[in-house]
Amino acid sequence: MQSGREVHKTEKKSPVFFWFMGLMEERLPFYLAAILISTVGQAMGRIANAWLVKDIIAAAQERRTEGLAVTVAFNFFLFVVSWLVWRFGIIHYNIEAKHGIAKVEKMVFAKALRLPMEYYEKNHSGDFMSRLTFDVERAGDIYGSRLRRLSAAVISSVVYLIPMFYYSYRLTFCLLAVSLLSFAVNGYFMKPMKRLGGELSAQNGKMMEHLTDILAGMELVKIFPVGKRLLADYEAASENCCQTEKKTNRLSAALESLNCLFDLLGTLAFLGLGIVFLSYGMIGLGELTAVYTIYGTFRYVFLDIGLYLPQMMNCVANAGRLYDFMQMEEEPERYEMPDTEAGKDGTYAVTMEHISFSYEKDREIVKDFSMQVKAGSCVALVGESGCGKSTIAKLLLGFYEPWGGRISICGKSAENASLHEMRSLISYVPQEPYLYGVSIAENIAYGSRSGRPEEVPMEEIIKAAKTANAHEFIMALPDGYQTIPGERGNTLSGGEKQRIAIARAVLKNAPVLLLDEATSALDNESERLVNEALDRVCRGRTTIMIAHRSSTIAMADEVIVVGS
Repeated sequence: MQSGREVHKTEKKSPVFFWFMGLMEERLPFYLAAILISTVGQAMGRIANAWLVKDIIAAAQERRTEGLAVTVAFNFFLFVVSWLVWRFGIIHYNIEAKHGIAKVEKMVFAKALRLPMEYYEKNHSGDFMSRLTFDVERAGDIYGSRLRRLSAAVISSVVYLIPMFYYSYRLTFCLLAVSLLSFAVNGYFMKPMKRLGGELSAQNGKMMEHLTDILAGMELVKIFPVGKRLLADYEAASENCCQTEKKTNRLSAALESLNCLFDLLGTLAFLGLGIVFLSYGMIGLGELTAVYTIYGTFRYVFLDIGLYLPQMMNCVANAGRLYDFMQMEEEPERYEMPDTEAGKDGTYAVTMEHISFSYEKDREIVKDFSMQVKAGSCVALVGESGCGKSTIAKLLLGFYEPWGGRISICGKSAENASLHEMRSLISYVPQEPYLYGVSIAENIAYGSRSGRPEEVPMEEIIKAAKTANAHEFIMALPDGYQTIPGERGNTLSGGEKQRIAIARAVLKNAPVLLLDEATSALDNESERLVNEALDRVCRGRTTIMIAHRSSTIAMADEVIVVGS
């Protein structure tokens, strides 16, 4: 398997921008149409205003008033219509943009759930958090503002040029040449802005990693001197991010300064050319005023192309990181292992035949391992640290694909069942159970087969808690089953968290119970309470226990030594 590895950038089948826009799917035409409608509506309002100015000056030159009221009324009508069109387009654009951003957020999160465990064990959680927050937010700016502003600048420039050429194509050509010069200078900034955008995204990921390390290991930070080192690493990453931000801001400031300069040059060029064209009778005063009215807006929107294009490239760099993330190999629906007849007659609930596996090529963790667990029996896996006991649990849960051998659970194997089906046959209690920041009742209900806590009757939750020896201590809490155990359950003791995890496994009611050193980190009293719970839970249920404590091993019907 090559799960968790990013596809090399040369394998990209289409430019990142078009891939990102394609994520909107059937809503993309509505999104683009909304941009077009709002832009044309706004531009038509400006043109109607220029037309009105031209007619008023022409009437003043001719010293006539007849028909002027109709002209003003008609132009006002055009202005109102264009405003309504612009407003209609903006409203629908905002709706479609929010839909697009929400879809990207869901897509990235859904992708994270489909990645294999190897990704999370080999990559820092801060990197994923950076992609889910920083990269999604910055890439979402393409939908939210960058594309609209850039597209509006391009479309408006074309729309404004039409009446300008109509009034005086010679003057318009001269003004366009000045604008193209400014655009060429602005385009020089595109490549460094995109590069800095990629650097900023990567550095933000590093900063998030260091911050996650500090928060996750707060106990070590307070107790050991390592806190100063972690803080120094975070500050260094933050400083690198700050320096890149400064470079980006300096480039943006330089770009804005150049745009101000070209704005001044455009105004001077127009005044000079306008005087020349007017003195030679090549344009009338009314037409010159109309061109000036439109050119004032055209100059800004044309410069906006050069301003927004580098900013767009900056956001595209973030979209590129999302593209790489989305190309990571997902966990397959099933592993291609040979079928096995063992266990199909109901004698054996779990069968592992000649299993071999290694996380790295040069260090084999599990080598030619076999075991057969009879239905309803309890088996303890024992062995020295690092011999592969927890790895066997991961292989049973389908977190990794064996290099060789066959696995069967309750008669189902990779040949005739998906990973989801195989996992549904196992209730798992890890060595360090994870509790979510929701009520204890919900934490237990997460073990239900439906995965929807709201559908689990409270009676079933209480029954599972009693079986797990957890009911009494839960009822002693201030809010009982509605108590929030805090992040990762850190307001509860290790034994209390373990019993809630056992209750969660009981509620799932799977035919196979897998315990990964469930009592290894507990004190004697907590161990006694947990063992009492396990004794009740294991009765009549196929149980595989990874253990090293004698009290836990004594509960087993059979002991299998791993790595012997």
